[in-house]
Amino acid sequence: MRWEPEAEKLLNRVPFFVRGKVRKKIEGLARERGQELVSKALVLEAKSLFRDKSAEIKEGFSVEACFGSSGCPNAVTESSSLLDKLEALLKEEDLTSFLREKVGGPLKHHHQFRVAVSDCPNACAQVHIKDFGLLGHVEPLLNGECKLCGSCVQQCQEQAVELGERFVLFDPVRCLGCGACLKVCPTGALVPGRVGYRVLVGGKLGRHPQLAYELVPWASPEEVVRLLKRVISFYKLYNQRGERLGEIISQQGWAKFKTYVLGDEGDNL
Repeated sequence: MRWEPEAEKLLNRVPFFVRGKVRKKIEGLARERGQELVSKALVLEAKSLFRDKSAEIKEGFSVEACFGSSGCPNAVTESSSLLDKLEALLKEEDLTSFLREKVGGPLKHHHQFRVAVSDCPNACAQVHIKDFGLLGHVEPLLNGECKLCGSCVQQCQEQAVELGERFVLFDPVRCLGCGACLKVCPTGALVPGRVGYRVLVGGKLGRHPQLAYELVPWASPEEVVRLLKRVISFYKLYNQRGERLGEIISQQGWAKFKTYVLGDEGDNL
């Protein structure tokens, strides 16, 4: 099939690794319309058509995870089972049908309710820009005779550990729960205590980006599922046009949201 020179110039702007595929799709569109020449106008039209179609999504939610479960040395939690439960809950809530009704048309990526899980608190950015984000967290526990060697003090980047007269002392405010101190303890005096997740909500990108807020500093896997269910309940109750959770929280107020989700049990989490 012949191409106008201006149409070829536009095609050459497409990344080389998908250029052949794009050429075939445009030529296929031309054949459907009985055209033997690909014009600049057709290329521009095809660009708009393909972009709009690729932006459509089938599900009203997404669940993402880091590489922790595949053997990351930094992982402090193992989230495979939890991920399955979160995805099952999102399907049960039928967010896809809910959002289609609210949006009144095809769903786009910015309509999705997004969940992300990181199995450590080290450097994952995704949990901070999702509607519901989880950061793996382990609390160090002294369960043996401390030799006061100082290895854990040197290892901690947060200055959350210091040497006492007989054993090390931990600052729970500074501690991120990364578990680095546990790995360097030569005597095994430090062991994992509570293992769970820091829960973040309301993060998003887009025209008005915002980082997620901390809902609770620690929650067990069972509590995480329960919290997500309450968050979705609030999200559905106040969703008008398919807004992201962060926008809804801004409209309704953080205090109202937190009271709704946590209720009287908030002080126990």
